[in-house]
Amino acid sequence: MLSGPPGAGKTIFCVEFLVRGALDFDEPGILVCFDDFPRHLRSDMKSFGWNLKELESFDPPLLTIVDGFSSRVGLTSNERFSMRPNVDSVLMSLVEVLKITGATRVAVDSLTSLATAVKNEIQVRREILTMSAILGDQGCTTLLTAELGAHARVEEYSAQGAIVLRYQEENDGSLTRSMLIQKMRGHRHVFGYRKFSITEEGFIISPDKPIGSKS
Repeated sequence: MLSGPPGAGKTIFCVEFLVRGALDFDEPGILVCFDDFPRHLRSDMKSFGWNLKELESFDPPLLTIVDGFSSRVGLTSNERFSMRPNVDSVLMSLVEVLKITGATRVAVDSLTSLATAVKNEIQVRREILTMSAILGDQGCTTLLTAELGAHARVEEYSAQGAIVLRYQEENDGSLTRSMLIQKMRGHRHVFGYRKFSITEEGFIISPDKPIGSKS
């Protein structure tokens, strides 16, 4: 689970997770977009040198983008794969795409959009656990994003791991980005906020620079 406020870098984190998997480890990935049109995402990611269209063009594709945004705004999708913003549709579509592509990495951006169609927190937790179990059974490492708030707390509780992104204003008016690995079951990790920046090459994390350090 990757949570944070708008503009914290959740979508960029997701895309880099998939791009690095494809280019560095030859691991196919799936990106489910609920918060923007896939064509906008492809254009935005070019600023990092990531040609998503090229990764999609391989046979089988190293990246598959599923459009969940068009149906949210009442439009017909022109993408090869699309879905409605509800958990049942997400699961059916993901299982279908997994069979076609053999993907081992999945990113769903974001669960906050799905949560609006769920009645209560108990149901949110149940649906997330179901999704995690099915994708885990398929051998996938899955990254789910959420806005900070009531639903994010439930989703972090249900996830095997939880990463929090944030930014804070300094005395000079500048903003500092930081990341917290809140939990990661079965793995040792540094606990505490660490600085990171988003550059032309993507995320640059400084594990030795905790927030509050002088360097």
